[in-house]
Amino acid sequence: MNLAGWSEFLFIGLLAFIIIGPKDLPKVLYTCGRFFQNLRRLSGEFMAEFEAIHHLKELEDSKPLKRKDNNK
Repeated sequence: MNLAGWSEFLFIGLLAFIIIGPKDLPKVLYTCGRFFQNLRRLSGEFMAEFEAIHHLKELEDSKPLKRKDNNK
């Protein structure tokens, strides 16, 4: 799914260049990059936890149930 084309990215880049300025733009882009890097790392950890829980649940469901025989 294509959310934005090159013209939109170019417009946003030019707008950021005008508003933020050429002096602070690299700092802002670096900060945004670090933020998205941390966000991707946290979402990966979150997904790994859900997959681990799902895997444990599947293992638990696949075990045969042990019944106690009380009719001895």
